[in-house]
Amino acid sequence: MNVQRKQDRITINTAIIGGLLIALVLILTTVWTGVSAQRATGRAVRSVSNFYLRELAGRRGQVVASNLQNNIQNMRDALDLLDENDLSDLEHLQAFQAKMKKLYNAEKFAFVDTNGLIYTSLGPLNNIADYGFDYMTISGPEVSIKDIESEDKKVVIALPIDRLPFNGQVLVTCFMEIDMDVLLEGLSLQSDANEATFCNLYDRSGISLTNIVLGGTSSDVNLLDALKDARFEDGTSYDQAAGDFSAGQEGVITFNYGGIDETLYYFPVAGTDWMLTYLIRESVISDQINIISQGIITRSLIQSVLTALIMLGVFAVIIQQNRKNTRLVLEKETADAESRGKQAEFEARLKLQDQLLAQERQNESLTVMHGMLDSGPWYMDFDEQGRMISVTWSDTFRRMLGYGGVEEFPNVLESWSDLLHPEDKDRVLKEYGDAISDYTGGTTYDVEYRLKTKDRGWRWFHAMGQLTRRPDGSPITYIGIFVDITQQKEMEQTLARQQEALKTALAQAEAANAAKTSFLSSMSHEIRTPMNAIIGLDTIALKDPNLSADTKDRLQKIGGSAKHLLSLINNILDMSRIESGRMTLKNEEFSMREMLEQINTMINSQCQEKGLRYDCRFTGTVSDYYIGDDMKLKQVIINILGNAVKFTPEGGTVTFVVEPMAVFEDKATLRFIMKDSGIGMDRDYLPKLFEPFTQEDEHSGNKYGSTGLGMAITKNIVEMMNGNISVESEKGVGTTFTVTVTLRTSDKTVHGDLEMRPQELRVLIVDDDPVACEHAKLVLEEVGIASDACYGGDEAMELMALAHARMEPYDLVLVDLKMPEQDGVEVSRRIREKYDDESTIIILTAYSWDDVLEDALAAGVDSFIAKPLFASNVLDEFRQAIHRRLEAHREVHKAELAGRRVLLAEDMEINADIMVDVLSMRDVEADHAENGQIAVEMFSQSAVGEYSAILMDVRMPVMNGLEATRAIRALDRPDAKTIPIVALTANAFDEDVQRSLQAGMNAHLSKPVESEHLFETLEQLIRD
Repeated sequence: MNVQRKQDRITINTAIIGGLLIALVLILTTVWTGVSAQRATGRAVRSVSNFYLRELAGRRGQVVASNLQNNIQNMRDALDLLDENDLSDLEHLQAFQAKMKKLYNAEKFAFVDTNGLIYTSLGPLNNIADYGFDYMTISGPEVSIKDIESEDKKVVIALPIDRLPFNGQVLVTCFMEIDMDVLLEGLSLQSDANEATFCNLYDRSGISLTNIVLGGTSSDVNLLDALKDARFEDGTSYDQAAGDFSAGQEGVITFNYGGIDETLYYFPVAGTDWMLTYLIRESVISDQINIISQGIITRSLIQSVLTALIMLGVFAVIIQQNRKNTRLVLEKETADAESRGKQAEFEARLKLQDQLLAQERQNESLTVMHGMLDSGPWYMDFDEQGRMISVTWSDTFRRMLGYGGVEEFPNVLESWSDLLHPEDKDRVLKEYGDAISDYTGGTTYDVEYRLKTKDRGWRWFHAMGQLTRRPDGSPITYIGIFVDITQQKEMEQTLARQQEALKTALAQAEAANAAKTSFLSSMSHEIRTPMNAIIGLDTIALKDPNLSADTKDRLQKIGGSAKHLLSLINNILDMSRIESGRMTLKNEEFSMREMLEQINTMINSQCQEKGLRYDCRFTGTVSDYYIGDDMKLKQVIINILGNAVKFTPEGGTVTFVVEPMAVFEDKATLRFIMKDSGIGMDRDYLPKLFEPFTQEDEHSGNKYGSTGLGMAITKNIVEMMNGNISVESEKGVGTTFTVTVTLRTSDKTVHGDLEMRPQELRVLIVDDDPVACEHAKLVLEEVGIASDACYGGDEAMELMALAHARMEPYDLVLVDLKMPEQDGVEVSRRIREKYDDESTIIILTAYSWDDVLEDALAAGVDSFIAKPLFASNVLDEFRQAIHRRLEAHREVHKAELAGRRVLLAEDMEINADIMVDVLSMRDVEADHAENGQIAVEMFSQSAVGEYSAILMDVRMPVMNGLEATRAIRALDRPDAKTIPIVALTANAFDEDVQRSLQAGMNAHLSKPVESEHLFETLEQLIRD
């Protein structure tokens, strides 16, 4: 019996220990499975991270390099525009630099001479040591960073230039200084919505060019310093990163910083010593995936504990049974055997369940990653033998093909492969299979093909795939991206068809031109012989000393007319030479202004004689000089405008528009539009218009004196000048001819010296015609004068008020004479009544101003300028107007500032300290109020007249500047309504100025406020 009891105790102890061991094994197995899944997830995250890092970083790098190249090209374009006039003196050079700064949104556009002196638009500087380029040895474009240790970094792009003499020195280098934020416009350096990825720029020493390091998790300003505190993984190290940065080499590192697992990809930006980095925080992604993994592990642990408890219960029942009846030992052993069999079967099921859970965790992890990376992927899973066991098409993938769900588009490979175009199927499937079967990982899947969509027919797609593999190379998961490129393919096909059509049209045009050559050549030679005789006899007759004055005048007119006719005949012969390939163009410098003035004088005279209205205008900046054949160009324009006058009845209009189209290198394309309201032509006749000896009406030659050759000659001349001509016409409505020619540009200008710096002038243009406004702005910009434009008197008064409030009044106001509602004289009168002699006023008109001269002068108009505007005559009138303006304003009220006391309302202590120091430069004392409410209290408690002015910040706590101003103006004391209140604020928009004026302020100065501007404002506003 004792032996039996002992055996029972052994059995009980063995059962208890066995149960505990089984429970422990179940729990440990579950934990091991979860940890293994997490490690697999980490490897998958890292694999996908590296795949996308290179793609995303490459795009950002292209944007940075493109921005730099664009700015380098901008500098080269600007240097091409530099002419002798810009280098004539310091004022002209500064005007040119100011224009380039504004055009290219730069902080500086500067030159450096051989002594290291820097020439800027605001004056010379001698701080060349602050810049990172060697101005004497630079041989190509160089990009560097100025003030790299500060938060306000500047990008400096320097170019060597040919030695340019200037002001007794020699300029050898040009550079442009650009704010870092301006350079990086269009480049997103922000994190994504999940703060999982970050892009940044560093120099090779590791200093951040954007003042942010490791996505903002590090307080260091140097990436390499921050990485010293990181723990590196996967064979990467700090020395690798430091070495790659120093050598400017591409690389990738994996590390843990501040408890966050991160992967950093970096590569050099072309043309700089910068390194662009792309950081992905694997921990942010892995943490979200681990939420799923932890849930699975937790459920597995609960399941294991429950299983262990059940098993212990079974053991307890067996033990109890053993204690009750030792005679049932055999039955107990049999029950134990059955229990062990069940246990083995149960463990086998648990093992199978763990395998299924691991697979489920991996699929869920991949789905989360793709959702975070915002792509519409497809992916496939493989077993250890490399056989595909599942395929998953994303909802985005199905939608691109027109399908709505799994029922319509099952998760099988055939759903996709059966839709492949027959011409593409073999090629695509081969590349798909090659990528899978290449266990080295060297074969990539990147292919374009056509698929049959559900509702849009065949469409082109671009697919890319990436495989994750086991250590032996066998595939695990195949992740792919799918993009619709149908529109791109259609554009390529359309371009090919257009090129073929152009070749066919060119061959037809050449055949048509050859048919005209014989006739033109023969006719020209036949007429030229008698014309030479007429000119010779006229020349001989003019040498007779006994000629009367009348006879001599007639002979001179005959000679002039004969020479003009001979020039036309010569042009006909030239056309024959053009078509035979023997004609050459004259390439002589000519004045476009003089040529157009001659045309306008001739055509305007003809229009006045016939009772027509003639209008000539410009829609852009036309240079004063070009290089080309002005005689042929003038002939083309006069021929078309002459016909317009000829075929337009009395009371009609003739319009001539000159429009610059494009400038490239030393070429400029101009478009001339000639429109009339004449008899017009039938549309069926237009294709025959440019054929020789063709007329729409056979009687029109007698009625209008037409030969039928004019348009044929004109078309050939235009084509000879590498241009084109087109016509639109409608019977009884009128005709429009458009001529486009390309000329060489000229550096010659007629700009004279202004009596004051052009960049300091402010001009307001008032004209109801938007085209005329734009042209005037462009003409002024040619000489570096900034201008604003508006389309009526009321709008002009609003702009005058804003300029007056800013203490930056317009120097000149150009007002169109003929405007609806209020003409130029009335607008001028309103300006003089409101602002006295603050600005000089010039009337612009295309009409004679004799009839309004007296009223205009009485209204305060200073001068007149005839339309259309040219830079030369505009500058001449500006000189006189500016001179009168300076003479009129020599005696200006200026209050003495020394000994004055002002009240300064500013919530930023450092700003207040700076302003107090600035005011002390002119012996002005300042009392500081920390907010608007304190400022109101200090003013109300002060003696009347104690403060000469109030400088009021607009944005302040407790009470802002606008509320404080209203409160001060509402106080019941003599000086509350009259004390000058000046807004000092960073709010610089027009609506901000209006709000300041409406609150009761006298002036609005935008921060940063220049000291001299502030002193001038106080001198004008303070009254004793």
